[in-house]
Amino acid sequence: MIYVTDGSFEGILTAIFAAYENKEVPESIVSRDFYQMSLDTDVREIDTDEEKSGRVYHTVIQKMSHEAIETMYKAWLSEHFDIGTALYKYIKIGLKVGRKILSYLQDPDVLLVHDLAYKVTGEAHGFLGMLRFKKLNSGLFYSKIEPDNNITMIIAEHFKDRLSDQPWIIHDAKRSIFALYDTDQVIFIKESISIPVDNCEDKIYEELWKNYFKTIAIESRKNIKRQKQFLPRRYWKNLTEMQQY
Repeated sequence: MIYVTDGSFEGILTAIFAAYENKEVPESIVSRDFYQMSLDTDVREIDTDEEKSGRVYHTVIQKMSHEAIETMYKAWLSEHFDIGTALYKYIKIGLKVGRKILSYLQDPDVLLVHDLAYKVTGEAHGFLGMLRFKKLNSGLFYSKIEPDNNITMIIAEHFKDRLSDQPWIIHDAKRSIFALYDTDQVIFIKESISIPVDNCEDKIYEELWKNYFKTIAIESRKNIKRQKQFLPRRYWKNLTEMQQY
């Protein structure tokens, strides 16, 4: 049995809940982006459910620790092709050994999750020191990055504190992800932008800024679905980077 999810952190936690609810042991939990159809394999499509994913989230904290859920989340940011399966195995072991999961590195499944989380943490830390902004004509500050891991949410919280009085954009060009900060809140969006050769790059990003914040200012037009492509804020409190700034 293969469980197929939307690839989000919540989607994977929902799939893990479903595995226990259905008393099944899925061969793998994969994102639709990586799934390849096989005629000889049973497939179960898992729809993301906030209530079910929340229950798994709280179980990990209660049975293992806050640090365990933080490790899982950072490993998910690595975008490893089989991260869903890795997190499922991690939780299965964690429910048996409890808080010892953090030092249970003799198990290859546990070691994989910790290695992925370590790489994400290391890259995020590196970008905090080398990320540079350029000032656009409008006064908006812009930085383009192409990290190996999906670290935009982690580093954006740091710069929200460090550059709290300046509006800025951090653009992960590899994933078409933007973190936009208006001196009050950080908004994350996924937007594919093509820049015409005869157009000024500054104007494109300034227009993106104006249009998006104009849109979310209208209550009825808030793009909740797009925001949910990223980790809901309720998970952030367990991230070390987000606690210290």
